[in-house]
Amino acid sequence: MPASDDAPLSVWLRPEKPPRDRRLTRDRIVGRTVEILDAEGHRGLSMRRVATDLGVTAGSLYWYVTTKDELLELALDAVLGEVLADLRAAPAPGWREGLARLARSTRAMMLRHPWVVSDLTAQPNLGPNALALAEAGLAVLSRAGFAERDLDAALAAVNDQVTGAVAAEITWRTVTARAAARWPGEAGDLLAGLHRDHPRLARRMAAATGVDVDAECDRRFTFALDCLLDGLALRLAGGNGGDTTVGAPRGT
Repeated sequence: MPASDDAPLSVWLRPEKPPRDRRLTRDRIVGRTVEILDAEGHRGLSMRRVATDLGVTAGSLYWYVTTKDELLELALDAVLGEVLADLRAAPAPGWREGLARLARSTRAMMLRHPWVVSDLTAQPNLGPNALALAEAGLAVLSRAGFAERDLDAALAAVNDQVTGAVAAEITWRTVTARAAARWPGEAGDLLAGLHRDHPRLARRMAAATGVDVDAECDRRFTFALDCLLDGLALRLAGGNGGDTTVGAPRGT
């Protein structure tokens, strides 16, 4: 059932309908949607699939959500709630610790739910958990001394770093797992040429052989995050945290 042109731009911009089937609630729909996405990614998700798994007709499902995009919006906000719960469970004492906790918790959530990486930039992110999480990040940075457009930019820098790092990590893990057994035999000629033409790269590629992928991913993420936090700290120390120009959209 396609959405009409005058339908709300987001599921969060219309009132939630009351349940009319005791077997079906929005929470059950969202829970099953997340399970499908975790197991099969976007390719496994459809309105009919969710309805079938829940033992109802597709028509019953349309009472609660009208499109697959609405399912994705609801699922995304649900898993963002995992990050929010983590932050609230153990508040950090300082701004640097707070941002590091936000970044690490977000990374952990994305690795549990890899489909989130693409959805964060494809969905409106207007759900209650998304808004509360953005407010929490802005509060940490505001207490640190960032203001106005620099406040927006600092939060966007953290979010962009995490999203990009996790996207690269997921790809590296996938390629490493697929190619580990075949790489030495099939890439012998390429590696021989690298030692001749690109010696530094060859040494680094050789050093990666047999590496503990989990430990290396953690190390790289921490290194990049520390570099970012060091840079933000230097801006604050130099009095550059308060660009007062207004009108820029906030990163979420």
